[in-house]
Amino acid sequence: MAAISWRLVHLSVVPITYAVVQYGPQSGFLGALARAGYFGCFYILASVALALHMIWARFLWPIWLSPLTDLPQPKGGSWLIGHWWQLFRNGTAESERWLREIENDGFIYYRSLLNSQRIVITTPALVGEICTRVDEFVKPVIARGIAGRILGEGLVLSELEKHKQQRRIFLPIFAPRHIREMFPIFWGKTRELTQKMTQEVLSDPHRDAVFEVGHWASRGALDIVTMATIGEDFGSIQDENATLAKTFRRAIEPSRGYIVLAMLEIWLPAWLVHILPNKMNRTMGESVPILRDLCRRLLRERRQQALEKSSNGKDLLSLCFHYEEVAQANEEEVIDQMTTFLAAGHETISVGITWAVYMLCLYPEWQTLLREEARAHLPDPNANIDHNNGSQSRMATSADVDNMPLIQAFINEVLRWYPPIPQTMRETLQDTVIGGRVIPKGTWIALPIKGFHRDERVWGPDANQFNPRRWLNADGSVNLNGGCQNKFFNLAFMQGSRSCVAQGFSKAEMACVIGALVGRFSFELVDSGLLDESKMEIAVGSLSARPLHGLDVKFKYLDGWEEKKT
Repeated sequence: MAAISWRLVHLSVVPITYAVVQYGPQSGFLGALARAGYFGCFYILASVALALHMIWARFLWPIWLSPLTDLPQPKGGSWLIGHWWQLFRNGTAESERWLREIENDGFIYYRSLLNSQRIVITTPALVGEICTRVDEFVKPVIARGIAGRILGEGLVLSELEKHKQQRRIFLPIFAPRHIREMFPIFWGKTRELTQKMTQEVLSDPHRDAVFEVGHWASRGALDIVTMATIGEDFGSIQDENATLAKTFRRAIEPSRGYIVLAMLEIWLPAWLVHILPNKMNRTMGESVPILRDLCRRLLRERRQQALEKSSNGKDLLSLCFHYEEVAQANEEEVIDQMTTFLAAGHETISVGITWAVYMLCLYPEWQTLLREEARAHLPDPNANIDHNNGSQSRMATSADVDNMPLIQAFINEVLRWYPPIPQTMRETLQDTVIGGRVIPKGTWIALPIKGFHRDERVWGPDANQFNPRRWLNADGSVNLNGGCQNKFFNLAFMQGSRSCVAQGFSKAEMACVIGALVGRFSFELVDSGLLDESKMEIAVGSLSARPLHGLDVKFKYLDGWEEKKT
């Protein structure tokens, strides 16, 4: 038994209206409908049908009659909004708690606004089905609609055949050799960030200063990702209010406005939501075209340089012209990819850096270990570079990062412990079966990534402990799975054909920034109460999970590195 489609109900009112007006009795209720004429009769019947359908679709079906109602469910929940308020208040922590506390055989059923049906997947086998059967499970239309206004239909949001084509075209751009070629960009901007922060620290007589880490991580990540993606310096490190940096932040930084628009799109047509005269729509209407026009101008410049064979750029936009397939993509499609790389790269990397600094504050012994490794392999980011003979300093390379297993292991563990995207959603395109269970069309499926990453069944008895050494082999080299017994519970970068093509890029950038910062400074939380991790509040409702109230950390300048010859 399937849920009744409102469209089918709506269409059925048309012949019923015709029959009542043409052939209905002249007395009683039907007579009154007939005398109301076609328009009046249709309006009345449609209103009654809508009310009955709402009762059916929003109450009877999801609460009692859906094939999912026999699944384990969380306690509580409103008769009108289901478990939505619990999730809105607690974010992904709520679904993570369900994962731990509700006995289940792979599925947990819950209800969202107006009792919309949702399920949480809880086993690696079922996650594997979601990750591999990508033609049946896609990102929810609403999520694609809101984010798509910024990102366009790039790799993150495209689906089905279009995604397969894009992935095939753009995957080679993130090949290891191209990431190696981008290290001058990574390290150049890392040096600039470190030197800018050093200036502020040394301006204090005690040689320390308090920074809101998320803010500075965002400034650094923005300049790195824009230089690496489109070859344009947004100048965010030197001036947080630089025109392009300010425009970028206004367009992509998550806010409550995104949540409101997303909720409206559940019930209203997307085109109507997008023209509402509110602040968020005005901001996006002003900022997004500026970013896209910038990408368009740079794309045309690269195209001309490619024709003249005068370009030797190593940014992603330049690399696009090294592949004949990409030339088949039209201009707007390439711009979609650029805005996708800009927004997704900036957000996830800046959040990852923020959590890395927080964990270094919680585990100061790792500051010592990583500092020793960074100073042994990376050049001093504060030293001047002599491009003639390299006698003063040199640029860091991918080989330097390859020789720093502790930093790689630490970053991997941070991404496990605090994945920047703690949960992702999928929607069924049609009635389908997974794990022997029929899942109706349109059901949203939650994958609580952070919860998976702390599951003892897959990660072992120390899954709920922060332990970077899980990513190290007995000989000290880095392993790729952290001891995880099933890859489908290791989802920092997803798995299968929806895995992130830029994970090597992201880890390389994080390694440069974390290595430079921990090598140059020591870290200490301003609020010592946050040493109790349970007191750290995390933002909910945005695209990523960051500290709700920011992360204020005291940076203290440490001597010594500049005296080490490289």
